[in-house]
Amino acid sequence: MINRKALWISVLVLFAMIAANLWRLSSLPDWHHVPIDGPGSRSIPVFWTFVPPMAVLFTMGIFFARKWLRSGPEEAVQRWRGLYGAMLLFNTAICASAEAFNLARSMGSLKSIDRPTLAHIIMVVTGVSMMLVGNTTPKMPWLTSRFRYAQLDPWQWNQHVRFSGKLAVVAGLFFAVGMPLLPLKITFPMAIGLSLVVIAVNHWHRAKVRGASSLQP
Repeated sequence: MINRKALWISVLVLFAMIAANLWRLSSLPDWHHVPIDGPGSRSIPVFWTFVPPMAVLFTMGIFFARKWLRSGPEEAVQRWRGLYGAMLLFNTAICASAEAFNLARSMGSLKSIDRPTLAHIIMVVTGVSMMLVGNTTPKMPWLTSRFRYAQLDPWQWNQHVRFSGKLAVVAGLFFAVGMPLLPLKITFPMAIGLSLVVIAVNHWHRAKVRGASSLQP
C-alpha cells in the first residue's frame, strides 16, 4: 500500500545506494572492511555499509505487506497509500543521507562535520516526523482486514488508531528529546530496541481491542 511515485523514487535511490557501496568496495584493497574516516583509519565490517539500503528495503516490505493485509473503499485506501508513501520517502531520504555521509567519510571527506551532531540531528528530525504521523493516524479512515481473526469493527478501529497515534507521539518525543542526550554508541541499538517495543505494544493493544466488545459504552 504505497504511492507509486514514492515507490519508484525510493527504488531508484535504493539502487543508487547499493551501486555507490559496490563502487566504494571495488576501490579498496580489502573489500571485507571499510575505513570509517578515510584511508588508514579504523575500519568496520562491510556488512554495516549496507544497513541504510537494507533499512529502505525493510520499510518497503512492511508497506507491501499492508497492501495484502488491508482493504477498503478506494478513497480510504488512497489516503493510507499517500501517508505510507510520505513515510517511505522520508525514511529513504534519511537513509540516503546517512549513506552519503558515511561514504564520503570513508574516503576522507566531510571531516569538518561532527558525526555525533549529525546523528543527533537525524534523531530529532525522525522524532518530529513520528509525532506528525502519530497526530495524523487517528484521522485516517477505517480499513478492513483480509483475515477474520484480525478484523476490527469501526469502534474498535477508532480505539486502536487513537492509541497508536499517542504511542507514536510519545516515541517520537523520546527520539527528539531523549536520544540526543545519549552516547552515540548506544543510539542505534536504542533506536532499534524502541522501535521493536513500539511494534510489540501496538500489536498487543490491537489484540486487546479485538477481544473487547464492539459496543460503545
